[in-house]
Amino acid sequence: MTRPQRTGGRRALTVQVFLLAVCFVGSIGLLTVAAVRAGDPGALLHPGLERLGDPKESIPPIGPDALWNPLVWIFGWGRVAAMLVYLVAFVALILGLAAIAGARQEGDRRARRAAIAVTAIWLLVVVTALTPYGGSLHSWLLD
Repeated sequence: MTRPQRTGGRRALTVQVFLLAVCFVGSIGLLTVAAVRAGDPGALLHPGLERLGDPKESIPPIGPDALWNPLVWIFGWGRVAAMLVYLVAFVALILGLAAIAGARQEGDRRARRAAIAVTAIWLLVVVTALTPYGGSLHSWLLD
């Protein structure tokens, strides 16, 4: 008799990776687009209104600023997630713990290693958000 396969740990890991991608697009992706538009690559290390202008001006990176442009939605929701980085990170860390526990219970070492790696990346995101660089990026995104 075979044991039923549980996928709770993998689902939590998938949501965690999705949230990481959304926050990455909304913060680093938007910052990169703004730096390219401003012609100031140094602004990647020192984001702010005086160097990059309003972050809304960089949405979307290409195409018209219309609701039918999917990049408006992708970068818009990414920006919202990046502005709420502390809340999103809290949810992602809880999901990471659930993914690690689920993979351990299922005996899936590969999924457990992946969950530990993605959870560690989320911890790095939180630490970065708490630095002065993260604070200036966050305040730029809020403007």
